[in-house]
Amino acid sequence: MNYLLMALVFLFGALQPFQAGMNARMHVALGDRFQAGFLNGFVNVTLLLLVLLVLGKGLPSIGGLKEAPWWAFLAGAIGAMIVLLQLSAAPILGASLLIALFVAGQVSGSVLADGFGLVGYAVRPPSMMRIAGLLLVVIGVLMVAKFSGGGAEPVIQDPMSANES
Repeated sequence: MNYLLMALVFLFGALQPFQAGMNARMHVALGDRFQAGFLNGFVNVTLLLLVLLVLGKGLPSIGGLKEAPWWAFLAGAIGAMIVLLQLSAAPILGASLLIALFVAGQVSGSVLADGFGLVGYAVRPPSMMRIAGLLLVVIGVLMVAKFSGGGAEPVIQDPMSANES
């Protein structure tokens, strides 16, 4: 097992609720969720461009782009929709419920992708233990939802004004 890779996945998974909150706070600052989403994407593209330049990889080739299946291009659209959805949902659901639902969706989609070998994954039929794990995640979501104490009122506070009181 690649423990370093697993640790990095865990670390950035732990950072995801912070990213959602930061994006939602940017929405408050800019007054528009689409501008906040654009800024997120702009920083993303800028950082990736710098990495490509530093590593000497260059931009994707036209030939490579032509070889990619049409549905592979949807990954960017899914990423943008995730950012926009988190911008909308984070202030209403709160970090715990947002991420619990997100993880439940990820595990459900992963079981499907593995089970049918979708989008290039090797076929890994869902075992009883994987199904049990998925059910435990769903139970966790229900518990977080029941005891989250949140309402439908958006709450993203300015961290600077919270310190002033």
